[in-house]
Amino acid sequence: MLLISTAKHSISIMKEIEDYIDGFELGIGLEEKNREICETFGEKIFTIHNLPAIRTDYDKNFMMNPAVDPQGSARMVKKMVKRVRGFLADWKLYGVHGGLRGEISGPNNFVIKGIRLSVQKCIENISEFSRILKKDGLLSLVALENIYGADLESPAIGMNESELGEIAKHIGLLLDLGHMAVNCAYQNINLKRVSFDGLPIEEIHLSFLRPEIQDFSINYLDKTLMYWDHYPYSDTVVNRQILELAKKLKKVTEIIAVEITGSKEEIRKSLELLQVLR
Repeated sequence: MLLISTAKHSISIMKEIEDYIDGFELGIGLEEKNREICETFGEKIFTIHNLPAIRTDYDKNFMMNPAVDPQGSARMVKKMVKRVRGFLADWKLYGVHGGLRGEISGPNNFVIKGIRLSVQKCIENISEFSRILKKDGLLSLVALENIYGADLESPAIGMNESELGEIAKHIGLLLDLGHMAVNCAYQNINLKRVSFDGLPIEEIHLSFLRPEIQDFSINYLDKTLMYWDHYPYSDTVVNRQILELAKKLKKVTEIIAVEITGSKEEIRKSLELLQVLR
């Protein structure tokens, strides 16, 4: 099943690309706008993501970070689910960010301020987050997404297969291939060297890195500005490996959600390339 995120796309654009996809993921956005999207596309929305029903500045500025704030993140999940149920009858999965290994000043600043938590402490927090969701009857609906930080001093949880395996002991995974590619560049290793065998991957997020990033090297990240992913397909070593991995992992998960922004033509061309994933 090939979906595209509704985030940063107009309803008119989504109507024009409908034939290239099987449905939509309701992305981060204001409740009013996402309600309108649901009224338009109805049963074609299969998943929701992170903050899909923002009402207030508090919601907008909230960092979903169960690796650091399990209780606050669980409360936000519960709040979002309650709101979305007011305008979307059903969905398959709710993907939320796993977070960084420390506190940040807001959702658009991925630099850790202050103490950096150990991987073990982050896993303990994710375990608590999962227990709260299970108590509220929500755990089976939620998967945790790997993200990336702004620099080497701001690591995310889930940067490698070992950390993903530890997370998977407590909750299903939303594996973001663009994020994983950035984390591979931080570590100067090729994405194809990472093994995802045996992991409970509930959903894949598929996006491509900007064309200036020619290989898996931190030097390319340092030369370009965040954010490095959510770009249309360009023919680079990095993006070819992302695409090949998506084809391989199609066998283990039902849902692949594309996250790309760009012109209508760039989006269309990328989706044409991805028809093999349907």
